[in-house]
Amino acid sequence: MINVFKPFWSYDVAKTEKWLTDMAAQGWSFVDMNTATRQFFFEKEKPEDITFRIQYDKNAKLPVALENDGWHLVFRHRKWQVFRNDQPAQAIRTFPIRDGIIKRNRILMYVFGGIFLYHIFTFFIFLLINVLILTAGGGFHVEGSPFWAVTIAYWMAVWGLVPYSFIKLYRSLRRLKFDTRTTLSSEKPANSTGRIMTKWKFGWNYAPDKLEQWLMKMEKNGYNLMRISMFGLRFQFQEGTPRQVSYCADYQNSHRPSYFDMHLQAGWRLMYSSEAFLSKWTIWAKAYQAGEAPPQLYSDNKHMQKHARRILITNLALFVPIIVLYIALIRMNINMAQTYSFDMNWILVFLLCFIIIEYAILLIQSLLYYRRVKKRVD
Repeated sequence: MINVFKPFWSYDVAKTEKWLTDMAAQGWSFVDMNTATRQFFFEKEKPEDITFRIQYDKNAKLPVALENDGWHLVFRHRKWQVFRNDQPAQAIRTFPIRDGIIKRNRILMYVFGGIFLYHIFTFFIFLLINVLILTAGGGFHVEGSPFWAVTIAYWMAVWGLVPYSFIKLYRSLRRLKFDTRTTLSSEKPANSTGRIMTKWKFGWNYAPDKLEQWLMKMEKNGYNLMRISMFGLRFQFQEGTPRQVSYCADYQNSHRPSYFDMHLQAGWRLMYSSEAFLSKWTIWAKAYQAGEAPPQLYSDNKHMQKHARRILITNLALFVPIIVLYIALIRMNINMAQTYSFDMNWILVFLLCFIIIEYAILLIQSLLYYRRVKKRVD
């Protein structure tokens, strides 16, 4: 048995997972880990092609969809979990979700960033005070002390370890946010030889039912959805065989920890999930047989109407104050031009009018979507 010291393994779990896979390919099988001392323990076995996934979650139960795909737990300590899958990487269709790790590392990133900004601020204040003292003819004296070694070590950590941790976490989070929501939870296409086609969709979240119908139509025409870009604007399709696939675009103010597992266990595939601060959109897909009714993410009519109402209220709260503000700016511009004989800034007026019309169109789309849902469920 050997042990390997990895002090920053949790900053980039994707890199750590790849390292565990490489160790297994060399014949070193992961058996245990000490999260306090940051040590990994391996035993010598025959080389294997193993895929690892690290998760940070208090929920110990693995979703049924992942168990059926060959995942099993090999290590658990508090919230840290390590799963392995002995199937070839190309045969694995589903992967554990990294929401817990993303949340944990985001908090750590904010903490390190706050510490670094605080010390930069205090350092410049200290530097400014000393410059003022020196320019005023004063001076300062450095007193010798054995504790200077502690001070130097502390500032080396502040100016070295803290920014390194922040940058490492920031880069890792960017990769995890993109990969987790677009690939790890979604099924990989079985055929990868067809022609790739890209389509752009702007403003689909104001009429999500039309997006769902469009995606279902694309699948019936033989264009299988592969991935959606991080901002939800670019849709990539692969030319393949026609399929019966139901798509549902879901809006939530926030995602509960069990949100993804609940739908994954029901057989849905996560195709997209946004990282917006005020709202979170997800797009789910589920195949069904010809002659069957397309499955719905929510079968309760009241919930569907409540979901549409939530979208409408959110957009009203977002756009109405902006529209009122821009109208007030236009009136203020006109009044100032009439009162003080200023030349009208017509470029600004036309720009504000264009924005008002654009926001009004989006609001109308949200209202029409709510009316369509209400009419359908009544």
